[in-house]
Amino acid sequence: MTKTALVTGANKGIGYEIAKNLLQKGYTVLVGARNVERGEKAVSTLKAFGDVHLQIIDVSKIAELPRIAKEIITNYPDFSLLVNNAGIPGDMSKPAWEFTVAELQATHVTDFIGPYELSRSLLPILEKNEGQIFNVTIPIEPVSFFHPFAYMSAKAPLNILTKTWGIEFKAQHKPVEIFALMPGGVTTDLNNRLEGPGFKTPQVAGELAVSLITDHINRSGQVVNFDGKIANYT
Repeated sequence: MTKTALVTGANKGIGYEIAKNLLQKGYTVLVGARNVERGEKAVSTLKAFGDVHLQIIDVSKIAELPRIAKEIITNYPDFSLLVNNAGIPGDMSKPAWEFTVAELQATHVTDFIGPYELSRSLLPILEKNEGQIFNVTIPIEPVSFFHPFAYMSAKAPLNILTKTWGIEFKAQHKPVEIFALMPGGVTTDLNNRLEGPGFKTPQVAGELAVSLITDHINRSGQVVNFDGKIANYT
């Protein structure tokens, strides 16, 4: 049976590699991108791996998301996987008290409110097709070597969404799996191609993500670290 997935922010980085690996697993993949030119370039290279289509989507434009979801539901009745990958970090070096409200709002809309609205809008078809929601996230406990304020404060509610929806899906017997992955340090444009001990390539991160998505182990409600450990905030 054919399965269709939407990967937001899939024209480069981790999202591109997730899309590539899903294509290799037999999925039809909608490459979510904000920019037509960059999206078309990604699709042209991904065609070598399977059935891929461009989906113009900007998760920060909240009002457009229900319409886009409706189009996906209409055009792809086998839709069964949403990968919330698109995100922005904000200024990762700015002191926590120097952010403007506008800067924080922009980060929160892209990293949480947009994925929330997109997930909510696609939930009916995901429930119908016993599908999955997969969130790409980060640790939310500040430590001395990693504490980007805007980024962490925007991803924290995405982790709460993952855990809360997982609890409520189980309580209401909704056949939808939702979980999140913290892939660890990955060298991407998001962090200005930062490299260092423990950092991995987008290719490695993409392979890890898709291995978890497709291994038939139910992780609903879990936020999973790259080493397989489950985040526990209690």
